[in-house]
Amino acid sequence: MTRSSLFIRVLAAGWAAALAGAAAAGEPVSFHSPGFPASQMDAQGRLLEDWAAVGVKLSGEGVVDGPVEVKAVKLDGIVPAAQAVSARGAVRLFCTAYRAPAFPSGVDVLSVRVEEAQGKAANVTVALEVPPAAQVGQRTVKLGPRTVLTLPTETLEGQIERSWGYCDEATSMPGWARPEGKCDPAFRNIRAGMGGVPIRYRFAVKPKSAAGVALGFCESHWDRRGQRPMLCLVEGAPAEVIDPIARWGRHKPGVLVFRARDQNGDGKIEITVRPTAGAPDRNPILNAIWFFPPNKVPEPAKIVSGEATASATRYVDVGGQNDQSLYPPGKLEYRLAIPAGGAKELTFLVACHGDSAPMPQAGTWTPDALRRAAVAVWRDWADK
Repeated sequence: MTRSSLFIRVLAAGWAAALAGAAAAGEPVSFHSPGFPASQMDAQGRLLEDWAAVGVKLSGEGVVDGPVEVKAVKLDGIVPAAQAVSARGAVRLFCTAYRAPAFPSGVDVLSVRVEEAQGKAANVTVALEVPPAAQVGQRTVKLGPRTVLTLPTETLEGQIERSWGYCDEATSMPGWARPEGKCDPAFRNIRAGMGGVPIRYRFAVKPKSAAGVALGFCESHWDRRGQRPMLCLVEGAPAEVIDPIARWGRHKPGVLVFRARDQNGDGKIEITVRPTAGAPDRNPILNAIWFFPPNKVPEPAKIVSGEATASATRYVDVGGQNDQSLYPPGKLEYRLAIPAGGAKELTFLVACHGDSAPMPQAGTWTPDALRRAAVAVWRDWADK
């Protein structure tokens, strides 16, 4: 046995002893994975991380406050975890967290399970509290460039929405572009879909209505054509491929104009910019969005210069100060309909100790895969 292996075994044994002693009522519970620093659940059932205390709130008809019991448990008989249990009248709430061994620092997996407790269907709202400064996307929550939460697929339905905003996992990069000539100040900022993530926006409109939509671009990285071709999809309009270098040149701002329409009648117009198949640079960018009345769209040169911005019905400095997520900050809410005798469960991936939570598009670390990896690591450890 090597010295490093012996050290890790001693470290794990020490943490196992700590876990056994931390189960007393009212005390926090620590949990870890071999070789990784520990995380902790406090006596209120909140998951304590270096970026926030992540708490779960429950509300709904028949839901009452109740005491919380926090205890150390073993998942699959082998994986150390912390669990907070509380009887809440119409339902029981179980919050369970364990460390999965994702490189480099691991990721905490938080499951929130709500069980019906009185023999009749229950409608409840689960709220996950996050910092007010957090940017809530469609499947992630970010603090600055750091992804601190990966959200369950249930975020795709029922999440509270603003009247407009981005609904993607792209990254805001103010000041990235260096536009030349007279132009709207929005051309200095971008959102970038790092790793091929599509840039997506959604705008509330009158159902079945039309609009003139202009998308602004300024390429300030590449100096030759063919590197970052992008596909622009504006609801109700023909798709268009754009290569900003080929169309306008490096540092040269330009716009594409679309005749948009709420084609499906849902009261929203959706805009997507994504990489084309085979694009050398798969990171799409977008600088600005303008909405105009359908029959009063200004000339592209006036939009680029900023002269037309005052006449826009909607103007978005993409990645800049007036940009926003479609989802309100500070709180994530999930409305769950639980049948009599049934249960619903949500799983969140939580960043810990300076690392980031995995991006959902990567598809490698699903909740099931993380659980299997945790079990495998601890079984391997037990065999040494």
